Amino acid sequence: MSKKGDGAREEALKWSVERLAALIDEIPIAVVNVDTKGKITYVNRDMLQRTGYLREDLVGKNGFRLGLFPRETLKVLGTRMKEKLMGKPPSPLEMQFKRKDGTWMWVETRGKALWEHGVPVGIQIVAQDITERKQAEEALRLFSHCVESSIDSMAMGDLNGKITYVNQAFVRMFGYSKEELIGKDIAFIYSEEQIPKLKEALKTTMEGGWTGELIGKRKNGGLFPIAVSSSRVVDDKENVIAIMANHRDITERRRMEKELREMQEELIRSEKLAAIGQLAGGIGHELRNPLGAIKNAVYYIKRKVAMSELAQKEPRVMEFLDIMDDEINASDKIISDLLGFSRVGKPSVSPTRIENVIEDALPHLTIPENIELTKELDADLPEVEIDAGQIRQVFINIIMNAVEAMPEGGRLTIGAKEKNSFLEVEIADTGCGIPQEAVGKIFDPLFTTKARGIGLGLTVCKAIIDRHQGVIEVESQVGKGTTFTVRLPLKTE
Repeated sequence: MSKKGDGAREEALKWSVERLAALIDEIPIAVVNVDTKGKITYVNRDMLQRTGYLREDLVGKNGFRLGLFPRETLKVLGTRMKEKLMGKPPSPLEMQFKRKDGTWMWVETRGKALWEHGVPVGIQIVAQDITERKQAEEALRLFSHCVESSIDSMAMGDLNGKITYVNQAFVRMFGYSKEELIGKDIAFIYSEEQIPKLKEALKTTMEGGWTGELIGKRKNGGLFPIAVSSSRVVDDKENVIAIMANHRDITERRRMEKELREMQEELIRSEKLAAIGQLAGGIGHELRNPLGAIKNAVYYIKRKVAMSELAQKEPRVMEFLDIMDDEINASDKIISDLLGFSRVGKPSVSPTRIENVIEDALPHLTIPENIELTKELDADLPEVEIDAGQIRQVFINIIMNAVEAMPEGGRLTIGAKEKNSFLEVEIADTGCGIPQEAVGKIFDPLFTTKARGIGLGLTVCKAIIDRHQGVIEVESQVGKGTTFTVRLPLKTE
């Protein structure tokens, strides 16, 4: 072959190499060549633009000694370089690279060996700037740690209502593992009665967001109140792609609210009791004296009318006099309640048999023939330390209420037994019962379900039992009857 032909080929090869170098210099990705010792032999324009270095800052210098990489990365680079020179296929490597201004960037690199005459002479490295991606990954990792560490139970669901993610707080709250929850319908973690409300909550969430309370269901079946706040998750184009919900167990909050409400109610009740106590003693005697005079006058008139012709000519006169007598008796009962309320003091206790107190109470009452009285008193009941007079008044009030609740007749049962260090007395009737909304108020002063009365009889009963360190409770069902239970503590040795 002629020297002229060889020259033409060399010239064409040189032109091709220069053209390739110019092309590499223009591509929008960093390219760096190093020799087998790590000395930089070439960098393209993109590499310089992204890092801020000049060509002379890098070319001709050993890349391992310029402080371009974190110390822990240098060893990895040395190992990877040896592998590439031995012919190992290129594989990506993510690492940090220091810019000229001292800031760090993340790059993903791939390297391959450069060969001349069958001998490796260096490595060509192609590097892609992945700083934004790594920052996004780091932000996502940090967010994930925040979510996992949150004290709020968080869950994410798809648009079909399936759970796609839960954090550790959610797992602890409901008792399920993540594997048991992922893929389940969101309704899985709520009580069945909440499903209609849950559907409405999901609908409202899709329209913008929802906040409210639901009843959750743990793995062990336990139900508990939850405060829930749910919102939509949207992508860059404002398309809804998921639903995120925060859950917080509010069992303790509910308990504290209940205690606060009970304390407020007890305070109001105490204030009422104090006010009524001051009023009752003052007006009770003032009313009883003129009422007694009226009653005596009515009695005198009734006797005179009964012995005269007026009783025959105007029979309604006697009828009205009877009405007056009944009303006087009712008024006297109210005054007795007032005076009884004002006189409730510290009990003077002594060992007493409860059977005797019950028997002493019955003669003070009139039980109609259409009411069947049954006593179910256990044998050998222990004595109890009580003020017999005060406890007798409690039984009189309760039995009187029971009789009034059975105008058409029924069954009255009085039972007594020893139970759990208490002497327990039950007085049950089969009367009209008490509406559920009124059951919790019947011991409140001035609350009554009767047409007559001022609502102090049961208030007095509760005050007496409280002062005996006992308990008085009521259970009732409209149309079926009412049961009052009085528990008096037994003296422990």
